[in-house]
Amino acid sequence: MSKPSSRIFQGLLRFHRSQISKPSSPSPPSLSSARRSYHSSNGPPPQFPSHPKTVPGGGVGRYSGPGMGLGMRFFSFKPSNFSKIDAKKVFDKPLSAASSAFSRYQEAIGLQIEAFWKRNNLVLLGIGGVLVCALLWRMMFGIASTFIGLSEGIAKYGFLALSTAIVAFAGLYIRSRFTINPDKVYRIAMRKLNTSAGILEVMGAPLSGSELRAYIMSGGGVTLKKFKPTFRSKRCFLIFPVRGSERKGLVNVEVKKKKGQVKVYSLNNRLSASQTEQIECKYDMKLLAVDIPMASGPDQRLFLIGDEEEYKVGGGLIAELRDPVVKAMAATEEFDNLDQIEEEEDAEKALEEAEKKHREEIEKLEKSGSQ
Repeated sequence: MSKPSSRIFQGLLRFHRSQISKPSSPSPPSLSSARRSYHSSNGPPPQFPSHPKTVPGGGVGRYSGPGMGLGMRFFSFKPSNFSKIDAKKVFDKPLSAASSAFSRYQEAIGLQIEAFWKRNNLVLLGIGGVLVCALLWRMMFGIASTFIGLSEGIAKYGFLALSTAIVAFAGLYIRSRFTINPDKVYRIAMRKLNTSAGILEVMGAPLSGSELRAYIMSGGGVTLKKFKPTFRSKRCFLIFPVRGSERKGLVNVEVKKKKGQVKVYSLNNRLSASQTEQIECKYDMKLLAVDIPMASGPDQRLFLIGDEEEYKVGGGLIAELRDPVVKAMAATEEFDNLDQIEEEEDAEKALEEAEKKHREEIEKLEKSGSQ
């Protein structure tokens, strides 16, 4: 045990003397020599990269200087960008996609329901009327039977007829509330024209209408908006000729019904929009204008309520009715001439047939006399 220890001690002394005998250098001993002396007894040295390598983002870096076999690593503890991600942004796109898909499906379902209603509205209304009639009949019969002792057969059929009449009148009333009657609009317009001093002064009193009329219905019906049934406003554009003692004219009328109420607005440069008056049956005419042809120059248009802008509503829809009515008015004389020619032809044919019959009778008499 003493020999090996003495040998180790002597080796250390020789190493110490050799280090003292070497000249001292300003820099510390190289790590490469230390590495060689270390690995000479422990095996081959490990291989390290000699070039610096940097990891992007500043997270982790590695550096190896010249003449240095050992690498040095630098670790960064900066917060990563993952912590900055908002949870709302993560779920924003899925939620928006789901909401858009739901809105599309909702709109498609609403269109399907609306189309089904348009195809089968009469059937559905009939079924609803029958159910209401049966319910009303049972209610009235039950209430009456508790207070009055009636014959069962008479009471049943009597209350059935009464409930049917109530449902029928209620249906007619609702229909009148949500439809526009062009004949009623025509009568109201004629009443307004015959009580307007300006129109009577220009055209001459009294004013008489005509059976020649043209009208267009637009809007109305039930629509679904976000699964909520709503009634669309209904409009009626009516045009008809009118004749006074001095001049002829063409009357333009626009009628609007909003949520079961019919309003008739008239156009007049003397009246403002705030002076729109309620007329019979809550008709409000949005347009009541008379086009009067003049002997020289363009036609003169007289408004009772409103202005020129109201005349151009709907892209001048009421102006589209003007051409066929004007053509029909211009063709009235031609139609009268054609009717007169047809009457003359019919009279000639009737006279020829009468003469033919008369000749046949004479021939029969002559034949019978000769026999």
